[in-house]
Amino acid sequence: MRNTESAVTVIFAAALWTVSGFHLGQNPCTTLVQGKLFGYFSSSMVFASNSSVCSWIIQNPDPRRYTLYMKVAKSSNICERHQIRTYQFDSFLTSTRTYLGVESFDEVLRLCDPSARYAFLQSSKQYLQMKQVAPGTGGRSRGRGVRPKDKEFSAEYLVVGNRNPSKGACQMLCKWLETCLAISTSARPCGIMQTPCHCSRGESMGQSTEMLGLNKKGDSCLKDGVYLEHCIKNPKENTDPDSRGGWNAWSSWGDCTKSCGAGLQTRSRTCHSQLEEGFVCEGISEEGRLCNKQPCNTYGRYNSRSQSLRSIDYRKHQDVDGFHRYGYSLSQTGDPAAEEWSPWTVCSSTCGQGTQTRMRSCVSSPYGTSCSGPLREMRLCNNSAVCPVHGVWEEWSPWSLCSSTCGRGHRDRTRSCIQPQFGGNPCEGPEKQTKFCNIALCPVDGNWNDWSSWSQCSATCSNGTQQRTRECNGPSFGGAECQGYWSENRPCFPRQCPVDGKWQKWSNWEPCTKSCDGGTQLRVRVCSGPFFGGLQCDGPQEEYRLCNDKKCPEPHEYCQEENYNSVVWTKTPAGESAIVSCPPSAAGIILRNCVLDDEGIAFWEPPRFTKCVSNDYQMLQSEAREHLSKAQRGLTGEGVSAIMRKLADTSEGGTSYSGDILALIDILKNMTEIFRRTYYTPVSGDIQNFVQIVSNLLSEENRPRWKEAQLTGPNAKEVMQTVENFIDVIGFRLSDFRDSYLVTENLGVLRFCLFLKCP
Repeated sequence: MRNTESAVTVIFAAALWTVSGFHLGQNPCTTLVQGKLFGYFSSSMVFASNSSVCSWIIQNPDPRRYTLYMKVAKSSNICERHQIRTYQFDSFLTSTRTYLGVESFDEVLRLCDPSARYAFLQSSKQYLQMKQVAPGTGGRSRGRGVRPKDKEFSAEYLVVGNRNPSKGACQMLCKWLETCLAISTSARPCGIMQTPCHCSRGESMGQSTEMLGLNKKGDSCLKDGVYLEHCIKNPKENTDPDSRGGWNAWSSWGDCTKSCGAGLQTRSRTCHSQLEEGFVCEGISEEGRLCNKQPCNTYGRYNSRSQSLRSIDYRKHQDVDGFHRYGYSLSQTGDPAAEEWSPWTVCSSTCGQGTQTRMRSCVSSPYGTSCSGPLREMRLCNNSAVCPVHGVWEEWSPWSLCSSTCGRGHRDRTRSCIQPQFGGNPCEGPEKQTKFCNIALCPVDGNWNDWSSWSQCSATCSNGTQQRTRECNGPSFGGAECQGYWSENRPCFPRQCPVDGKWQKWSNWEPCTKSCDGGTQLRVRVCSGPFFGGLQCDGPQEEYRLCNDKKCPEPHEYCQEENYNSVVWTKTPAGESAIVSCPPSAAGIILRNCVLDDEGIAFWEPPRFTKCVSNDYQMLQSEAREHLSKAQRGLTGEGVSAIMRKLADTSEGGTSYSGDILALIDILKNMTEIFRRTYYTPVSGDIQNFVQIVSNLLSEENRPRWKEAQLTGPNAKEVMQTVENFIDVIGFRLSDFRDSYLVTENLGVLRFCLFLKCP
């Protein structure tokens, strides 16, 4: 048996194989076996004692052409160190962490059940995986005195071709099958459902064509389920050895009859035949040879005559005397040279039919004749005693139907024992054999494996994330998909990160320490932090710069403080402007420049009111801008005509500041833009008010403020352009007004230029 296993190992040693990290779990503790047809591993080689996530995976090169078988030798304490899950699957989708076509083998192997020393399985999918998971007891061992090796298990795997499997593979698989069926029970069926090999015992007997299509008569080249190499079949092997006659082996040579002078040694053999069928053996039942040929002394006697051995020619019992039939020979009488017969020997069998023999020797002088008759006689004995009959098994019954219409079930077969008689031994071996079966595939919904442990935090400090994943088993054969997500995240906060100090923005520059002849300005910034052991801010906290480096003016280069138009103007150097607020009836500021004359003496210029607008004009200006904003967004609004009417009334009272002139012109421009929108249709009152506003604008009393407004505002041409734009907008709707405007256009321009003194 040992030689056979070595031969099988040699057969598969030439197979190419690789072991590498498998990408399924992306775990360094994963072993993948590819391209190997036979192998062995122990759990200590694959499943590390300090890890709970290791796995072992073997890939079937082609499930259509090969079937994978596995034999596991279990230990009584395996689950105190490992908790192993075993399953097969078709493929693995990395994107969704899903196993396709997954099927568990946990109920087949039952690694935690020590009642059976071995477990077997048969896999027909792309991958077979044994995966280590955390023990259900929290990883604590329940047996303290168990040696580590008693907690290990070992596994052998065999990849067999579905067509024309090799003899070496079949030798191994047939031994597995015989053991698997021998230890099978209803609660623990055999995991090998079918094989492509022709096994001589066990599974092959009574299988018909369901599994193997075997020959029940056996094969002379098979011994104990193992093929014999260089075997030549015996052409007579189909004949039962118990049904044909034949000699048994020769006995040992007996003692020599004489110590000298040539004695005789004999040996015998018995005939093994079925007497009731009328056949006997052919040949001699006894043969002899000379021994101790050295001469004796002078007083001895010499036997010069040779001893002859009679051959017994057995032929048909019908041709032999009845005494010879039962082993008796005719007595030889009247032979004075023959010695007396020896006593009959003990019967060769204690029960049933046996034989007894007796012998004699021929004593004759050198001058006498040789003795006649046989030297040995045989007779039957103990015919009345009955031998024990041992129990004999009948043929196996056919395999039963599968216990399940889909999924994994089991089949049984039984055999009956022909009971022993007369104290015989009972039948040896199991009365019932059970194996798994799988007629059809049941739909299996996908189910999630347990969540993995949380990963390390993505950040070493402050806010980060942790992730854990899980894998989906299935779905298989039309089952539903796993519901939910294969990954899950959660926030984590290992500790506060060190925060370095950070400068805030610089403050505004403080006023210059001097108004002239060079001063300094200061600005500061504040450092925010540091926090949790961070670094201090790098750089200065204060910053200075030079300012007002111009030469201070002389006393005559200052405009002295002055009360003008009920306003106090403070002392101001030449080249700068003094600023005061407008009167309460207006908004804005009043500017007054201090300048040098030709002799370098500072004096005040008249105040400028271009940025001073009366409250009435400012209110109308705001309303016009609001309506323009609505018009630009495509919105309509009420009150446009009211603005024109108020502006006509207000402008009739004149203006108070040059800023009023600028505000009035701005209102006219905005109103013209409003009237450009088709959904604003000016009425005749709007046109009359527009003409009235322009007329009020050109009144004589506004001439002084017009001159000041032209210094920063529009000139005469720009004002006339505003009027022309208004006429263009409404001219197509009021043609009479347009015609009158064309007649008086040149006159109006002339009047305007005379009013403003156009160049």
